[in-house]
Amino acid sequence: MQISLHRTLGFIFFFLSYFARGADVFVAPYGSDTNNGSLESPLRTIQAASALLPENGTCYIRAGIYRETVTVLRNNQSFVNYNNEYVVVTGLNEVTGWTPYKNGIFQAAFSGNELPYTQLFANGAYQQMARYPNNTTGDMMSVTPQSGYEKITVFNATDTETTRKVTFTNMPEIPADYWKGGYFRGISGLMWDNPHGNIEASSGKDITVTPVLSDWTTNNANVAGGGYGFIFHLNALDIPGEWHLQDGKLYFMPPTGVDPSQMVIEAQKRQWAFRINGKNGTKLKGLHIKAASIEVKASNCVVDSCSVRYLFPFFSRKNYNAVHNELGGIYVNGDNNVFSRCYVANTWGNGFSVEAGNNNLIDNCIIEDIGWNAQFTSSVLSTAVNTSIEHCTLGSTGRFHVRFTQKTNIRYCDLYDCMKMGQDAGSVEATSGGAYATVLDIGGSEIAYNYIHDSNTILSDNGKKQFVVALYFEDAANYTVHHNIIWNFKTNVIADGAFVYLGPRRTTIYNVNYYNNTVWNCDKRICIWNRDAVGGINTTKFANNIFDSRMKDSQSSNPQLLPFIQYVKNIESSASTALFENFSAANFALKAGSPAIDAGVEIPGITDGFTGTAPDAGAFEYGKPVWKAGSTIVKPSFLHDVSTSVRAMGADNSLCVTLSPNPFYGFRLNLGMRLETPTIICIVDMQGREVERQHLSVGSSQIALKNRLPQGVCSVHISNALHHTSQKLIVK
Repeated sequence: MQISLHRTLGFIFFFLSYFARGADVFVAPYGSDTNNGSLESPLRTIQAASALLPENGTCYIRAGIYRETVTVLRNNQSFVNYNNEYVVVTGLNEVTGWTPYKNGIFQAAFSGNELPYTQLFANGAYQQMARYPNNTTGDMMSVTPQSGYEKITVFNATDTETTRKVTFTNMPEIPADYWKGGYFRGISGLMWDNPHGNIEASSGKDITVTPVLSDWTTNNANVAGGGYGFIFHLNALDIPGEWHLQDGKLYFMPPTGVDPSQMVIEAQKRQWAFRINGKNGTKLKGLHIKAASIEVKASNCVVDSCSVRYLFPFFSRKNYNAVHNELGGIYVNGDNNVFSRCYVANTWGNGFSVEAGNNNLIDNCIIEDIGWNAQFTSSVLSTAVNTSIEHCTLGSTGRFHVRFTQKTNIRYCDLYDCMKMGQDAGSVEATSGGAYATVLDIGGSEIAYNYIHDSNTILSDNGKKQFVVALYFEDAANYTVHHNIIWNFKTNVIADGAFVYLGPRRTTIYNVNYYNNTVWNCDKRICIWNRDAVGGINTTKFANNIFDSRMKDSQSSNPQLLPFIQYVKNIESSASTALFENFSAANFALKAGSPAIDAGVEIPGITDGFTGTAPDAGAFEYGKPVWKAGSTIVKPSFLHDVSTSVRAMGADNSLCVTLSPNPFYGFRLNLGMRLETPTIICIVDMQGREVERQHLSVGSSQIALKNRLPQGVCSVHISNALHHTSQKLIVK
């Protein structure tokens, strides 16, 4: 009875203190999960805050690094950076215990990561997986030898072989089985398949591979041929900055003469920073997520003013068709979720994977450097209904910008530099895929007021660049494309860059409308594939467009379907100087006297509000303000990624924290600067135990420690309203 009474009193005390505090909870790196969560006595983890928060409560997060996966526990909880402080939620764990391996390589134990591969960072900067050839440029979507790709020839099997051969053209002679146990990844053949698999043996310039890709297993003719590839293997670890994971150990080569114990080395352990499963109305704001992603299986959630980088590590996919959970990305399955003013970048997989739900919105975001693996990766992949992508900038991508199968609206976006690691696809794609005889009704999708431009493909095995298209609508029906500006889709050797590919293969497409688009400097205009001569075109109309007359239409089989397209009041010309203000500067506004002025036909809902006697042809109406496309946010600065020194995030960038003396022997630690804002210092020993915590006032330049620090390596965490840094301190 006495024990029960003590428990009851404890619960009463907890609830009284909780309701006295209110619905806000504070978290800080110097906090403790045994605290009450007030500003003066914050919690240590965001997860503990979610457990304590009621519905409609707000967790305010102080500056610092949070190494956790947060599972949101109640509806309508908000997680916000306090007072605009710099908050990082990461899937990375710090790796310690480095010992020499050989040849300047160090090793440390590492296991338990949630994904087949990991990612490694040194002093905040991304490091390369050990590969042949080495990637010395850091460019993840270039297929040059300097960026880690070698010319290869891929072979299919003969007779009953279970393995496949790959020849590396310029590989130096190496000992037998030098690459055994490694992993091969290639881009070859017609370049929509990416052969890859486990290396069973090697000899000379050849490797023997057990294929993982199903098309290679079945000897698909599209896989074999010339191309580009690389090898992951411990034996490829030969330059500073490379690493390899094998048998529960990380191997890393630091800069020459540098002990990795003096660096902050981190490896990805967790896939998710936040998991929002069934907890509707969750809000994330002002957070930087690194080497992890966000999972939203809920509705009415908002992610605002966040960055999500290095979302997904290297992966291998068995099948040709893409599956959301194989490609990574910010995962969405729910209704009415909003992602606004976010920066999403740097990943082997997708940027967004919107698998199911209705009315999800991606607004005013920058999405770039996406899809290093190029296996049907997309900046945004959506199989949900009524997904909207608006006012976004979608930059370089290994394959697609947007790929979708249900009603999707793309408006006021700037899309450029797609298909950097392949061909036979494009910036925006909707296709029925392998269902050749099934029309894909995309429910009245609207593609409008976008810039789509400047895309090319890589060289194929015959030294030519082939098929890249702005709008890849294969077998797609029931959509409208209007008021877009599309330019610079061109390939060399073979002129195969196109404005639009319509299919229809074995289907009949219908209700397809292309109105008031300006299309310039592409090799082709309309491409059609009438597969098996059974395809058809119905109610398909091109009106009020401006077309570069140098573009050609293309149809690959008979009977011809181009005559079934209705053309109304289109302008075809090669005279850019007569039409536009300044084509060379990508200014497609109509100039005074342009033949496109008043040259169009009225189309309800499309040309409403025109000036003059009739609508103009093309994407801009003369005499009206020129509409703008793309995100208005400024790409965030990630100064914490490149150095353990830290600079202020505002106009003053004079702060730079250094610790001295280091190694440390006494009780007084110099910061190498005077603090201009209140700051918190937290020192943690090698076992992760906090051994010192102080609140430092403005003007402080030294720390008089209260406790004797244990010998060895300590982590010193310094946080204030503007920034956070973690540094190593050796105690002797």
